[in-house]
Amino acid sequence: MSTRDGDIVERKQLSPLEVFFVKAGVVTAAIVIVLYFSVDFLEGFVERKADQLNAFKGGPDFWAQMEQKLYALADQPDVPPERKKKIVDALRRLSLKYKPYVDALNGNEEPATLRKDR
Repeated sequence: MSTRDGDIVERKQLSPLEVFFVKAGVVTAAIVIVLYFSVDFLEGFVERKADQLNAFKGGPDFWAQMEQKLYALADQPDVPPERKKKIVDALRRLSLKYKPYVDALNGNEEPATLRKDR
C-alpha cells in the first residue's frame, strides 16, 4: 500500500490465533447484545402482565379493585326470569344428583354399598 507521500506502509498479517480471538470477540459481543435486549424485552413484558393481573397486587390496590368490581356487579341488569328459572332448576337437579356423594364425604350418611350388605 502507498500513502500520499509515496511511503509504503506494510500491513501486518494476523496470525490464525489472532483471527480466532477477533472472531470470538465479535461473536461474544453480538451474543451479549442480543441477550441484553432479549432480557430487557422479557422483563418489560412480565412487568406489563403483572400490572394487568390483580392477583399480584396486594393491600389497598387489591381492595380498591375488588370494591370497583363489586359495584360493577351490583349495577348490572338482572337476569330474565325464565333464565333464572332454568338456572335454579339445573342447580336443584345437580344437588339431587350429587347429594349422596356430599353426604358420604360429610359422614352424614353411610354409602349405599355398605347399607346393602347389612
